[in-house]
Amino acid sequence: MHSIRKSGQLALQTPRYACLFANGSRRAFSLTSPRFRGALPVFLEPSSPRLSTLLATFNSKILLPANLTKEQQKLVYSEESRAKLEAEPVEITLGDVTLPLEHLDRNKLPNRGGMYRLIINSSRTPEDWQNVLRCLEGFNESSIKITVHTKEHVIRAMNKAGMYHVVLKGLQRVKQSGLSMQHWALTRQVLRGLHDRAARTGWDKEETAQALKTAHQVTTLMHNEDHCGRTAPESDHRGRPEVIAVPTELAAIMAERHGGDIEEVKTLCRRLVAALEQTKYMTTLDEISKLSQQAPADKKLKQSAFVGDFVYKLLAQLWVWNALSTSRRVLGADMPMADTALSFEQRTEAVLNEGIANLDKLLTYDGQRMELKMEGYIKSAVEQCKAPA
Repeated sequence: MHSIRKSGQLALQTPRYACLFANGSRRAFSLTSPRFRGALPVFLEPSSPRLSTLLATFNSKILLPANLTKEQQKLVYSEESRAKLEAEPVEITLGDVTLPLEHLDRNKLPNRGGMYRLIINSSRTPEDWQNVLRCLEGFNESSIKITVHTKEHVIRAMNKAGMYHVVLKGLQRVKQSGLSMQHWALTRQVLRGLHDRAARTGWDKEETAQALKTAHQVTTLMHNEDHCGRTAPESDHRGRPEVIAVPTELAAIMAERHGGDIEEVKTLCRRLVAALEQTKYMTTLDEISKLSQQAPADKKLKQSAFVGDFVYKLLAQLWVWNALSTSRRVLGADMPMADTALSFEQRTEAVLNEGIANLDKLLTYDGQRMELKMEGYIKSAVEQCKAPA
């Protein structure tokens, strides 16, 4: 394991799992800072020796090579330079991190995505998850492109681990993290985490209140130009009913179960119904209804992907339905645009129920039943929303 030093100390801030430089002199790499492309992340103390090694390898074998100039790459990748580097050790500093410059075999460098997933899967503590975010920022700083799918996986994993504050931090640091809510796949994972935080606890008062607070922070962040504040219409999700539905749902549940602010429910519900009308949501519901009866794809993998995306569409309907139905119970005669709201509520519930009823058919391919974790999730989520107050 390479040691990582910050201003003479370990950048991997732990006395337990860090490995000091071997005895012997090392010379500094005498290149001016403008030639370096970025800085390496300084990691917090990891929870295990294995994770310490993974993080050290991530910096030395993934990020460091991406930050080298052509001259430096020639030095570290050249077999002819191996002996020179071993005889005359060199240190290179990127940001606050100092690493030994060593020979690298291009064919033996770890897979970037695979290494990152190992780090994610090995993370346990809040500090570990902060490091997961720092890795993501390291990718961004080093101009290494990360797929939206990988970023979605990061948010989903953080939500599953209950690291909602780290997700929020990543959204707040969008320039560094690249976690932009211009991508609907990321936005829906953020919204799912907010809903799940409250629902999985049986709508506990403290957890629901925290989820609502974060939901307001998220919708405010969406106005940031690096999110949806300055983007093409198709990437501006601020007016989507699903986005408005989650804080409306949480506010309504706070009012119904825990004496929350009824006026807030009225304000949010009015926005939700207006958004449903403006986006012609009845047409959207009709399209989702047709999807539930669609013929199977020509390949099993395509069908599995189709059903996965379909379940996320059902989840969005669940947020809308729960927001409308709970608001109606809370507001009664004060329900904004009551008739319109009720028609959307009833149609959304019908499409949701139809979609869930058809999941078994959609998951049957060539006579065999496909497994999909999201099937159990969506059915459980519906039960959580229907549980009596």
